Amino acid sequence: MQRLLFARIEVWALLLVVLLGILALVGFGGLVVEHTEGRHRFGFVGKTAVAIARVPLTLEDVIRNEDPMEVPQKGRFPDQTGWSWTSQPKADGYWLMSWFDAERRRSIIDMVRLSDGTVVHSWAPDYGAMLAKASQTSQIAELVNWNNGKFKVYVPALQSDGTVLVKSKYTPLMAVDGCGGEVWTQDDLMFHHSTEPDGTGGWWVASVVEPTRVEGVSRRFQDDGLTHVAANGAIIETISLTEVMLRQGMAHLVFQVGDYDDDPLHLNDIQPVLADGPYWKAGDLFLSLRHRSLVMLYRPSTDEIVWMQQGPWRGQHDIDILDDHTIAIFDNRGQSKTNGAGTVDGTSEVVTYDFATGTVSHPWQSAMAREQVVAAYEGLYSYLPTGEMVIEDHNSGRILFLAADGSKLGQFINRNPDGKVYEIGWGHYVDQAAGDAALAIWAAETCPPG
Repeated sequence: MQRLLFARIEVWALLLVVLLGILALVGFGGLVVEHTEGRHRFGFVGKTAVAIARVPLTLEDVIRNEDPMEVPQKGRFPDQTGWSWTSQPKADGYWLMSWFDAERRRSIIDMVRLSDGTVVHSWAPDYGAMLAKASQTSQIAELVNWNNGKFKVYVPALQSDGTVLVKSKYTPLMAVDGCGGEVWTQDDLMFHHSTEPDGTGGWWVASVVEPTRVEGVSRRFQDDGLTHVAANGAIIETISLTEVMLRQGMAHLVFQVGDYDDDPLHLNDIQPVLADGPYWKAGDLFLSLRHRSLVMLYRPSTDEIVWMQQGPWRGQHDIDILDDHTIAIFDNRGQSKTNGAGTVDGTSEVVTYDFATGTVSHPWQSAMAREQVVAAYEGLYSYLPTGEMVIEDHNSGRILFLAADGSKLGQFINRNPDGKVYEIGWGHYVDQAAGDAALAIWAAETCPPG
C-alpha cells in the first residue's frame, strides 16, 4: 500500500488524467444542461446525470431538515392546527380544497360543507402513477419533481359528471373520479396556475406553448398560453399570450432592456367573462400577469386587448368579476428590493377596480391587515354568494373565512403532527346543487381497497 501511495507518476500520465477529468466534467455538465433544457436526446443517461447533479441540494435539505413542501412563512399561528370556527359562513355549498399531508407524502383533496365545517369527501390520488405514463417532453417542467411528494394540487375543479380536474405547477392536466382514480390525462401541454369555467362545461387553463414560435428566445422561454379545454380533456384552442402582446405592439412589456428573463409575464389567472356588460362581452378573458403587475381584458374573438392597467397592485393574483362594472384583484403587494426572495409591503389585500369611475378601492384592507395576510407570491380569494370571503394565505398554509363585515369566521392551518406547516393548493367554491349532485355520484362509485 505504501508503495502504491508514494509511487512516482510520470508527468504525462498526470496531465492525461487531469485532461480526461476535465473532459468528463464538461461531458457531465453537457448532459445536465441538455436534459434540463428539454432535449432528452440521451434518455436515461441524461436523467441520471441530472439526479447526480441534484445530490448536493438534496444533502443540503437533509442537513437543514427542510421539506420542499413546508411553507416559506414559518413560525406563524403556533397554537393553531386544522379547522377552527367562531361561527359558520352563511353561504350554502362547499369549499373544494387541497392540502399537503406530510405523513402520507401526498396532496389531499377535501370537499368541506360550509354550514358545519364537515369534510364530506376526501381523495388521495396517486399523482405519481398517473404522471409516470404522461409524455415528458417539456422544456419548462421540472420532470424530476413529478412524484407524489412534490405534487401540489392547484385548483381542484369539479365537473358536472363528478370528475375533478387536478394539476400541479407545469404538469399535465388530469381528471380523477370520486375514488381518486384516473379518468383522463391531457399531456399535450404543460398546465399551471388557474383553472376557471367557461360557463358551458369547459375550462380556461393557464399553460405553456411548446415549442414557442417566438424568435430569438432561449429554449426555456416561458411562452404563456391561454388554453381552452373541453370537459373530456380535449384542447379546443391555445392562444400564445406572448404573440398577442407582440401583435399589439407591446414588445416593451415582454422584452425589457437589462437582464433577460425566461418568464417575463408570468400569467397566473385567466378569468372568463360569462355575460355581456357595459365594459366587456361574454367570451372575453381577464388576465393577471404577475411579473408586470399588469391586469388586462383580452377579447379572443377579435384578438384585441380591450383594457389594461399596471398597478397600483403589485405582483397580483386572481381576478373575479363582482358586477357589470367592478372587478376584484388579490393584491399581493409584493416587492423585490434585493436579489433575495420578495417581500410584502405591509400586508396583502383584495382591492376592487370600478370601470365606471376608473377608481381603485380597498374594502378589505383593515380586515386583512388585522389578520396579517402576508403573501409575497401566490395567494387567492373567493367571494361567496352572501358577500363573505375566503382568503387563501398560501405562504402561511392558511385558509381564512371572513364575514361580509370583515370579521373573522374561522380558518384552516395545515399543521401536520410533526409541528410544521405545509402547503395548501388553490381552492374553489362549489354551490349546493353541484356539490350535492357530485356527492350522489361518488356514493354510487365502488372504490378499490386502499
